[in-house]
Amino acid sequence: MGKYISFEQFHDRVTPTKLVNLANVPEEELEALVEGILSRAEAVVESFASVRYALPLPQDEMIMEWALRIAEYELYKRGPGTDVPVKVKDSYDDTMERLADLAAGRLKIAADSLPASQQGMSVDIPPMERHFDPESMRGY
Repeated sequence: MGKYISFEQFHDRVTPTKLVNLANVPEEELEALVEGILSRAEAVVESFASVRYALPLPQDEMIMEWALRIAEYELYKRGPGTDVPVKVKDSYDDTMERLADLAAGRLKIAADSLPASQQGMSVDIPPMERHFDPESMRGY
């Protein structure tokens, strides 16, 4: 089961007929295949988000949409032929741009989430008790 999207949500988005045709696997293998696609899509979202946010991310409509777009693109790439519909490719490209913006700090997710790290924080460093000078370094 996905962290941000479920098999049922993806199934409804793609439609059952398209899902079966694009997956090109026996019906008993369909759910396992889709779960793998969803897991990889969520991992892509998390890899960008982890630069600024703690994981797992909170439930958020935008995070879900990004994962759905990536998963849909991956499903179409897997399907027969080499053509991914333009609207699916454009959605994927837009998502990748938004994720790059998220990682760079130009975009924030709406949900309350803790920062991934304290990077860039100012800290006071106490003065060193021991100083290195030519006298103390003699013999080294």
